[in-house]
Amino acid sequence: MICPGVRIGSADSIHIGDNCMLASNAYIADSDWHDIYNRISLGKTAPVHIGNNVWIGDSAIICKGVSIGENSIIGAGAVVSKDIPAGCIAAGNPARVVKQLNPDEKLITRAHFFENPKKLFQDLDHFDQVFLGKNSLFHWVRHLIFPGKND
Repeated sequence: MICPGVRIGSADSIHIGDNCMLASNAYIADSDWHDIYNRISLGKTAPVHIGNNVWIGDSAIICKGVSIGENSIIGAGAVVSKDIPAGCIAAGNPARVVKQLNPDEKLITRAHFFENPKKLFQDLDHFDQVFLGKNSLFHWVRHLIFPGKND
């Protein structure tokens, strides 16, 4: 899942595993994109590896040369400049491990959500019917002309 505003810039190599979630405005780069003195060169590059089922929070920055282990979570606004091991939560600037995930707890990934597409579409249609069931052209026009307190 890649949310709006995510930026991925690669001059060398960026690997993103299966079932990852990249929240809005996350930034992943494998290069400095310029040198300190020669600002038209790419500068230093190093591959980025993001393991399966990683969740990268809103506005997090993943720097060049970083590996993030499987099932880890990167907190919103974190700046990841060093490797993060598997199965943990990292946050801050610079990012550091703040919690280890319980390996005995069952992990349900985004892949589970899409295992049965037919059922998924039926469920989404049902949600639409429940949440939008009272919507009508009449109510929409009334809302535009005579908006109520609860609209």
